[in-house]
Amino acid sequence: MRVIIDRNLCNSSLPFCQRCSAAFFRFPEGTDRMCIMDIIDDGKDTLTLEMKTDGRTLEVELTDEELEVASIEGWEALADFDPALFRSGANERWAQIRHLPAAH
Repeated sequence: MRVIIDRNLCNSSLPFCQRCSAAFFRFPEGTDRMCIMDIIDDGKDTLTLEMKTDGRTLEVELTDEELEVASIEGWEALADFDPALFRSGANERWAQIRHLPAAH
């Protein structure tokens, strides 16, 4: 399974984002979040995370150990950079998305 997350679509602070993502990693097929752009069945037994945040893209194919860590600590434990603590601008981005055609 491949999960595409765009953190730029949510204004939550990093600590809340960590808790939210940890809950998602525990139950990836039973949770929906504003930041989840797509969940794709890629035929793999592993979970691949594609996270867009702070002008970067983090892409990780999670091992069982990394998935366990992410389900406790959240996605930041997998990042090789320090993400922004606070976010803003999500309302403006959602307003722009609202005007896109449904086929987009």
